[in-house]
Amino acid sequence: MKDSFFFKKNVDIRVGGKYRVRKKIGDGSFNEIYQGSDIFDNSEVAIKLEHNSIKYPQLLFESRLLKSIPGIGIPKVYWAGVSGEYNVMVLELLGNNLEELFQNCEKKFSLKTILMIAIQIIDRIRHLHVHNYIHRDIKPQNFSIGKGENEHIIYLIDYGLAKRYREEYTNFHIPLRQNIKLTGTIRYASCNAINKKELSRRDDMESIGYLLIYLSKGVLPWQGLKIKQKSEKYSKIREIKMTIETNKLCEGLPEEFGEYIDLVKNLEFEEEPDYTRYINMFNELIKKKEFVKDYLYDWVGDKKNNNNKNLKEESMFNEFSKIEENEYSIMNKHISGINFSNFKDDKNKKESNIEEKKNNEEKDKEEKEDEEKKNENCEIY
Repeated sequence: MKDSFFFKKNVDIRVGGKYRVRKKIGDGSFNEIYQGSDIFDNSEVAIKLEHNSIKYPQLLFESRLLKSIPGIGIPKVYWAGVSGEYNVMVLELLGNNLEELFQNCEKKFSLKTILMIAIQIIDRIRHLHVHNYIHRDIKPQNFSIGKGENEHIIYLIDYGLAKRYREEYTNFHIPLRQNIKLTGTIRYASCNAINKKELSRRDDMESIGYLLIYLSKGVLPWQGLKIKQKSEKYSKIREIKMTIETNKLCEGLPEEFGEYIDLVKNLEFEEEPDYTRYINMFNELIKKKEFVKDYLYDWVGDKKNNNNKNLKEESMFNEFSKIEENEYSIMNKHISGINFSNFKDDKNKKESNIEEKKNNEEKDKEEKEDEEKKNENCEIY
């Protein structure tokens, strides 16, 4: 990213009329993240900056997406726009990401902590998928914990590589394409991704599996390869991922991890993942191990006085999941009763929805352009 000297000066910098930029707290591939505050109530916020000189800006796309999918574990956007030479997004300030927390715990998470993480991140991805988007860059760095009363909620962050996989009004799925550039982070990328296939919901779910194995073991079989040349290293990673048996990959872990990997790797391109089954599977493992789902993660420590809040939060989380599951079920029933083969030929529908479709086509066009740009910017390591 272009040097943000303007923001390094010891002066009062504001964006969006009321948000003061304070200290820098992080870097992305093409942006910087600052801690800031609301000048009226002094509440803390995160301020994400992207210089407008970069070839393929993504920040304003990300802000539009976040505003369209509000929910538990989705960062709130307070303001987005242009300020001087920067595209800016002001959003909810979060805590450490899972990779930072993992390192702080000396790369050792208990099974209880991993299972509580698994249930939440599957539900976050389900929420995103319900709203017709896939994330395409699942990794520990893209999940953060909340702050204050939300410190036990795991948030899904960084939607710069997200893509619409299904048309909003017709439910038409994107086609399966071949020989496309790898999108995301190769360590957690699905087998389809490294084989240069178009990604869909199944690939987010497979990447979650690799993330959980990494948090369980501290390492994945294709990590730490001592190969200097990038192309050779890429080929070796591909070879290991394509040939490793599930029982070897999940060796030493409860059988539910291997079952999850097999289930998601066998999904078809357009097939809907069985999110409820996956969540129930890990919930049952929690019960079998006699763990208490109290959201006292390894990094939290013993905070017994938080139990009431945690139980209330769990109840809210479960209720939200039920509501979302019901909405998704109703939507699928409605869609299944529509004859889409005649959809394009129905002139009456076209006339009554012409303005809506026009707006949707413009949105899809923007997203296709964003997709082409984002594929050139994807992170591979």
